[in-house]
Amino acid sequence: MTLTPSELRSLLKQDAAFRNARAILADEWAARAEENPLFQAPMTIADLKFALDLQAAGVGDSHVDFNDYAAVQAWISAHQQALTPNDIAWLQRNFE
Repeated sequence: MTLTPSELRSLLKQDAAFRNARAILADEWAARAEENPLFQAPMTIADLKFALDLQAAGVGDSHVDFNDYAAVQAWISAHQQALTPNDIAWLQRNFE
């Protein structure tokens, strides 16, 4: 798996999109949200996709196997407050 040009640019710049994806993979979303306590945005599908692309490219270490149904369900449960219904549906799309 290779990163898209915009993902690679984000990785090189280590911008907000990269930091969000890295926080997802490192299971540090809560710490990332604490950086700006006045505005705690939920995860987006773009954040999740970028995180999975980083994981597939071997760039980011992850504490969860997003290809395992039980692992995804447990991860969703642990991060419910940061996920929208669309995020959850996107994460579960491969298991339906």
